[in-house]
Amino acid sequence: MKNKLSSALYLFLCALFFSSCVATSGIDNTSTISSSEGVLSKKSTYAWYQPTPSAQPAYGQGFNADLHKHLLQSIEEELQRKGYTKTTVNPDMLVAYDVSVSVPDAMDKPELYGPGFGYSYAYMSGYRYSYGNAELPGYRAVDLFKQGTLIVDVIEPKSKQLLWRGWTEGAVKNFDANYGKVRSLVQEIVKRLPTAVQP
Repeated sequence: MKNKLSSALYLFLCALFFSSCVATSGIDNTSTISSSEGVLSKKSTYAWYQPTPSAQPAYGQGFNADLHKHLLQSIEEELQRKGYTKTTVNPDMLVAYDVSVSVPDAMDKPELYGPGFGYSYAYMSGYRYSYGNAELPGYRAVDLFKQGTLIVDVIEPKSKQLLWRGWTEGAVKNFDANYGKVRSLVQEIVKRLPTAVQP
């Protein structure tokens, strides 16, 4: 009986050890870049950079429009947890998201894109945003990321320049992802954003 208890305890401890290894040993593909230290130190309010799309999205096969809704909801919830308040009047910063997709040959032409973004999930007709990057160290256009990379950007409202970017490389493997999956991906990015300054 004693041997059976010892064996059971040993197996339990092994299972516990290996499960903890699995939970913590994954590769972290989340990264951030920022225009300067403390650039967000006085920010507390935000608005969406482009609350209404300039053109109707043309989703391809395997893409679900609900992903857009899940991302908006998740980002707003996570920003609120970080202390940021959504506003429509004089926001301290603007927020945008993107999910990179493979660029079709017909769309892969420099003249189709201005500074900022290239081909992306949210508006699959091509060019989406027009804010600049001010030669931010580590900056890449969306179409240079691996397909499925989720990107969250913070933009200066007056200059329309990128202040901060967080992304998870190749995170969205299923463009029909449910809300729970989307929120967990957003959390990994937004938790790296500095906490909002309190008035």
